[in-house]
Amino acid sequence: IILYSYIIRLQKLIVKFLITNFQGGIIMYKNTFKKEALAKGEMSVYDFGEIKLHAYKTNDLIDDEVFIIEKSGNAVIIEAPCFFDNIAELTGYLADKSLKPCAMLLSYHMAGASFLKEATTPVYATANADAYGHTGGGAALIKNFTAAFGDSFDSAIFTVTNVIDGDITLCGIDFKITPTNEAFDIEIPQIGAVYTHMMGHDCHSIVAGE
Repeated sequence: IILYSYIIRLQKLIVKFLITNFQGGIIMYKNTFKKEALAKGEMSVYDFGEIKLHAYKTNDLIDDEVFIIEKSGNAVIIEAPCFFDNIAELTGYLADKSLKPCAMLLSYHMAGASFLKEATTPVYATANADAYGHTGGGAALIKNFTAAFGDSFDSAIFTVTNVIDGDITLCGIDFKITPTNEAFDIEIPQIGAVYTHMMGHDCHSIVAGE
């Protein structure tokens, strides 16, 4: 337990160091937000002026989060909800807020392909993330989740429309891509945030700040 606590503190310090040293001192303060309760999940909205971050806590059975980066009415969505009730809830939220999905960045979560299917939103991922979701460890997890959760779980896997191999700008928002063994992490310099997967702090997926 002591070792685990030390590791978590060390991870927080590393993330803070990365943010403050590589993003001109900008820090996303993780506890400064407005919360909106939804029927199942909840949304925490961080306002950076020109850009907003909507962090959707799904309250699903695997404690997922989805992140919406908003600028000028457009939305870049990081990861996707994979339970049908969350898909309906998040789709309704985007419509209620008049947010137009312009791109999705899928790293570790490739299931839930009915989400925004009619909007034909382009899907961006690295080649290794694509492989992870379709034939690797991610695909194995999707198979297990389908067996465990049945019809409530959307096992359809997204088709990656745009393979990326480095940093990218989507809808006027810069994303720095850091490859991992299985997929990739995402740095968002304009708001001082880093998306990483399963770091072990608050939930299944984390946008890290202070």
